[in-house]
Amino acid sequence: MKRKYYFIIGMMLVSTSIFAVQILAHPPQGMVLDYNLETSTLNVTITHSTPGPTLHYINKIEVRLNTNLVLSQDYSSQPTTSQFTYSYNMEAEAGDEIEVTAYCNIQGLIKKSITVKDPAQDYPPEVQIVNPVKGYFHFSGIRLIPTSFDLIADTMSLGGFRLAPLQILATDDVDERKDIEVTIYLNEEKFGIAQFNNVNGYHELKWTGIGLGIYNVKVTAEDSSGNINEDQLPVWYFCFIP
Repeated sequence: MKRKYYFIIGMMLVSTSIFAVQILAHPPQGMVLDYNLETSTLNVTITHSTPGPTLHYINKIEVRLNTNLVLSQDYSSQPTTSQFTYSYNMEAEAGDEIEVTAYCNIQGLIKKSITVKDPAQDYPPEVQIVNPVKGYFHFSGIRLIPTSFDLIADTMSLGGFRLAPLQILATDDVDERKDIEVTIYLNEEKFGIAQFNNVNGYHELKWTGIGLGIYNVKVTAEDSSGNINEDQLPVWYFCFIP
């Protein structure tokens, strides 16, 4: 009788764990590509937060070179609970386009592409808005649930970005991340300079204050040579706290 009782309790715990993982499931939040022309190495850095890297993980990577599929790799788990890097050896030349697609085993995918660069040249930084996440509803900047329905805007935040700030991932072929200047604009008006966080490698800036409406968030990244690149994301913002 006790054995049956423990079995039932155990199955309930397992079912609860699986259900919790499914609730927390979400597509990959970010991906950064880097190709080293000298070593013919493609580095794919993926941000995919999960409480269980053997239950909710990136299960497949596809790599295309100039639209041709050259690599397809399956995985049964991911190395960490948040950010990790896979490296692949592949031949490419300056000017080639590399496209990478990363699939979540539960839902969603992320797709990014780069053009192979000549290391003798100095290129603008790569810049990407990491938080907020497109297609999600946020509370005070914390990502909660996907907005699969078309309501107002597909990226929403109630309470501003007080608990979790705006986060920007900026990388450069010459400068270190901390040396890149990241500026944030709201509807084309300068909002502020994001500060580099040595712990997570992002540039961050809190967005608080009373406001209501859809704001176009634009971020620019400038390296030490004056090269500039940008990323943009429309965000529905509602906050009644000064």
